[in-house]
Parts: sequence; C-alpha cells; structure tokens
Amino acid sequence: MQVRRLTPRECERLQGFPDNYTDIRPNGKDTADGPRYKALGNSMAVPVMAWIGKRINLAVNLAAMRH
Repeated sequence: MQVRRLTPRECERLQGFPDNYTDIRPNGKDTADGPRYKALGNSMAVPVMAWIGKRINLAVNLAAMRH
C-alpha cells in the first residue's frame, strides 16, 4: 500500500488559492507538476497570512489608542 500524493490543484485548495493558480501556462502549454509543487512549497497559506495581518492591525490600533 502507498499513500497517494496530493495533486497541485489539491495543494492549491488547501492553501487557499484558486484552482490552477500555479498553472501559469508558459507558451500556452500546461505547467509541469514539479514547478507547481515548488511554487506551492515556497508560498504561504492565504488564510494564515490574512489572520496574521488582522492580528498585526489589531496590535497597531491598540498601541495607537494607548498613546
């Protein structure tokens, strides 16, 4: 038995990107899976980054209110 590898599309969905976000279609051809996995591995999940941004904004606003 083997564990099935996630497809690039499944990885995009897990990280909050739209379907085929990493398929940049150079020269009109589909992008190979390898570069897509690499791009996803070097990216940050959209929901996590949004949460961090909101927390930073909250901290800045609280600091501004204290001064």
